[in-house]
Amino acid sequence: MPSERLVVFLAGGRATRLGGHAANTPKALQRVAGVPLIDHLVGEATRLGFGRFHLALDHLYEPIVEHLARQGVPFTWSLDDVPGGAGTAGALRSARDHLADDFVVWLADTLPPAELTGPVLPAPAAPAVARMAVSAQVPDVVPNVVVEDGRVVGYDKHAAAGATHVDAGLYALTREVLDHVSAGRCELEQLWPVLARRGLVEAEVVDGRFLDIGTPGRLAVADRELRAVKSRA
Repeated sequence: MPSERLVVFLAGGRATRLGGHAANTPKALQRVAGVPLIDHLVGEATRLGFGRFHLALDHLYEPIVEHLARQGVPFTWSLDDVPGGAGTAGALRSARDHLADDFVVWLADTLPPAELTGPVLPAPAAPAVARMAVSAQVPDVVPNVVVEDGRVVGYDKHAAAGATHVDAGLYALTREVLDHVSAGRCELEQLWPVLARRGLVEAEVVDGRFLDIGTPGRLAVADRELRAVKSRA
């Protein structure tokens, strides 16, 4: 029987770092190893134990919705409630009516390592409202997460003092996290330091290299890595 666990893909960004690659094609439809990224994401989420999919969308959302409908993927979707974009945390506020009591958020420019197996990211235990996947194996990203005794105790997107791990772009959340999302545009990178100081973020250390396709160079790396995985299959 398919899992009822919900994963929310945050796919509303403008992908400015991709430059001309994203002028008319949203990040979620960038081709990686010949396949739109969103197809990889749905396939990987299914492999890791998720059976319900929600997309938090904004910029160039129509072709994403049309593509998934053609693929026959059962999904729901929402649009940002702030003109110009609600931000990665604000997108969850916009999706409030579609969220379960606990769910996983997945940044839709990130592919997990092929060796990662599910189920992943159990729901955080109260009083925590978030559980963050972190990795020490992201060689091209400066560590930005401080982990102590199974908790995230420090976070700075650019480089946290004493950090040894990298935010992997996967989070298990409870609906209570919405109580901490401010009005207007709000980013997860603003939210994590606040929650970490309050002891509300658990850490799940995961092995393997996560692939971020946020820049042309990283898109090329992801394309090469996935083609290599396919050739070994």
